[in-house]
Amino acid sequence: MSSRLAATALATVLLAGIAGCAKDEPATPSDPTSQTPSATVPTDDPRAALVGSWRADEADWTVHFAADGSFTEDFEGNVDFRRGAYRVEDGIVYLDGDDGETTEGELSGETINFKLGMLERL
Repeated sequence: MSSRLAATALATVLLAGIAGCAKDEPATPSDPTSQTPSATVPTDDPRAALVGSWRADEADWTVHFAADGSFTEDFEGNVDFRRGAYRVEDGIVYLDGDDGETTEGELSGETINFKLGMLERL
């Protein structure tokens, strides 16, 4: 390898390393520009009312609904037991899990009634 080519390769590696060390300042939650439109549920979307954590104590089950339309479930002490996407259609909440299973629950005010248990907002 010629010394010129070696110097160019070394400069490229060093610049890539420096760029990788650049520190982006995290956006603050109160900054409305911190969320991209694709990462949030529009306020007129029925999913927006679900964002947050919901729990069924009797089943030791918690569902965390994210603003991007995804969910995670904690079940019987197993954190992030299941993940997937959620949707709401005609008052029914569908948890489409990454395991290929879909769980359905009826949205009724501040509760969601699933076969496993009744979730209440935390």
